[in-house]
Amino acid sequence: MMDEAERRYKGGEILRAIAGDLGVSRQRIADRLRERGVRLRGEKPSFEQLREMCLRYEQGESLSRVGARLGFNPSSVRVALLAAGVKLRDTHGRVR
Repeated sequence: MMDEAERRYKGGEILRAIAGDLGVSRQRIADRLRERGVRLRGEKPSFEQLREMCLRYEQGESLSRVGARLGFNPSSVRVALLAAGVKLRDTHGRVR
């Protein structure tokens, strides 16, 4: 059951639809996917992930590279870094 749920979720389906088809709650599916190491769409980075984002970005990695390593899109990394007070670089690597 969870293999199917994970496959469908990673394929882009929403949790509510998967849970309905499998006859369980959305929360139960979400909890089980997290236990399997699946990062749910729309979740904010954990404190540890945010620390790693800051460290990697400050060491020169791009928003795209940081996001790819941690499973977030570049836009989400940007928002998280700004919220953490990190000064972002322009496309030429200069701090704005």
